[in-house]
Amino acid sequence: MEKNLTTGSVFKTILYFALPYLFSYFLQTLYGMADLFIIGQFNGTESTTAVANGSQVMHMLTVMIVGLAMGSTVMIGRAVGARHKIAKTVGNSVTLFMGLSVILTIVLLLLVRPIVLLIQTPAEAIEGSIRYLTICFIGIPFITAYNIIASIFRGMGDSKSPMYFIAIACAANIALDYVFMGVLHMGAAGAA
Repeated sequence: MEKNLTTGSVFKTILYFALPYLFSYFLQTLYGMADLFIIGQFNGTESTTAVANGSQVMHMLTVMIVGLAMGSTVMIGRAVGARHKIAKTVGNSVTLFMGLSVILTIVLLLLVRPIVLLIQTPAEAIEGSIRYLTICFIGIPFITAYNIIASIFRGMGDSKSPMYFIAIACAANIALDYVFMGVLHMGAAGAA
């Protein structure tokens, strides 16, 4: 699983590492876009507005989690390079991020209505936005788990495995969007 990034052509090594990394984040952005596209096919403006507002909040949170997880990638990469305290660095990263994700989930669930009002959600989309964000906030530990696992893989020199995982998750999200919004008519909650 560990890949040595210190040998061979610098340009080729960076390219092979960076492209899957960039594509992974494109796929994460695609989640919100897919939700919006599919809800627009099956629901009215209230649900579409609810998902549009909620997905912006989730995108902001995901970017923050990704940014913080990059610190773990660097620390794990350093530990791998030094061949020293790899397990401890990975363990500390997982413990820290999962603890923070539980706290973040609780705080966000308590503040979901004020957040929806703060972003000036139109009155007709408030309840849909609250449902969408409540379900998404419950998923924060899973979003964090993916990102910390991805940072571990990347710290060990493997940027392709996280890309494959997020590609499968993205395809599943699109399929489930059609089930929950199209077949089951769950609206914004189905998008979440």
